[in-house]
Amino acid sequence: MYFLLFIIGFNLNFKKIARLRKYVVLGTIGVIACEGLFGSLLLYFGFPAEVNDSLLIALVVALSFATVGEAVLLPILNEFKLTKTKFRQLTLGIGTLDDIVEVLMLAVVAILPRYMPIAQSNNLPDPLKIISGLFLLLLVTFVLMKFGGKVKRTLEKNHPPPYIASLLTLFVCFSFIAFGAAFLESLATVGAIFGGIALRALLPKERLYQNERAVEFIGYIFLSPIFFLSIGASVSVISLIVYPSLIASIWIVSKGSKLFASFLLFRKLLGNRCSLLMGLGLSVRFSTSLIIIFNLLSFGLISLTLYSALIATAIFMKPVIIGVYSWGLSCENPP
Repeated sequence: MYFLLFIIGFNLNFKKIARLRKYVVLGTIGVIACEGLFGSLLLYFGFPAEVNDSLLIALVVALSFATVGEAVLLPILNEFKLTKTKFRQLTLGIGTLDDIVEVLMLAVVAILPRYMPIAQSNNLPDPLKIISGLFLLLLVTFVLMKFGGKVKRTLEKNHPPPYIASLLTLFVCFSFIAFGAAFLESLATVGAIFGGIALRALLPKERLYQNERAVEFIGYIFLSPIFFLSIGASVSVISLIVYPSLIASIWIVSKGSKLFASFLLFRKLLGNRCSLLMGLGLSVRFSTSLIIIFNLLSFGLISLTLYSALIATAIFMKPVIIGVYSWGLSCENPP
C-alpha cells in the first residue's frame, strides 16, 4: 500500500498541473463535487448506520470514490490514437488534477479518527502533534522541491552508476514513510505520497524515465497484486448477498453523477455522446480510492457491509465500464 501511494506521489507533476486550462480545473471541481454531494446524501440519509450516522464520514467516502483512475484510461486512449484530441486532454487533465484531491482525502482520513468519538482511543496522540506532523511533512517536501535542483545538477554532472538512483529512491521512500509514522501510524500513508513528490524533484531528467518505469514495475506488477489480494480478502460475501440494494444504489449514484456532471459541463465542447462517454471513463476508479476505503474500515469509521459494497462496485463493474468505453471510442471520433 505504501509503495502504491509512493508511485502516486512520484507521478504527480505540478508543472503539468500548473499548465492545465481553466475548463479542466472547472471540470475537475464540478465532477468531484457532484459525486461527492449526491454520494454523501445517499449514504447519510439512505444508509446512515453504515457511516456511523456521520455526514462527515459520508462525505469523505463519497469524495474518495469520486476520484479518477487515469492510469486505466491512458492505455485505452493511446490505443485509439487520441493523443492530441480535446477528449484525451480533458480526461487526463481531470485525472491528473484530482490526484491532489486524493492526497487531501488521505490526509483527512489519517487524522479523522482523532476527532470521531466512535474511533477515539487513548493511544492516539495529541491533535497538535498530528497537525505538526502534517506541517513538517509539507515543509520537508517543499524544501526538497525548492532546492532539489542542486542534488539533480550534481547527479547530472558526475554521472553516477544507475544503482545510485535506485538507492536514492528507496532512501526517500522509506524515510518519508518512517517520518510520517513517527507522529501517527496513519500519517505514513501521507508520507509515502510526499516522498514520491520529493523524489521527482531530486532525479535528473535522463534518470527520471528509467526510474519511473522501474518504480511502476515494482509497484504495479510485483506489489499491487498482494495489496489487492488483501483488499479482496476483507470483503464480506454475505454482505453482498444480503444488501444488493446498497450496491445498486452506490453504482447508480456514482455513475449517474459522473455522467450528469460531464454532460452538463462538456456537451458544448465535445457533443452529447462524447461528453457522456467521458463521464463513463471518469467513473473508473483505481488504487487510491480503495486505499482510503480500506483505511476507513481499519479505523472502524465505516461498516464492513459498506466497504464490501464499495469494493464490489469498483472491481466487478470495471471490466464492463472499460468494455463499453472502448466500444464507444471505436464508434465515435472524439474531437
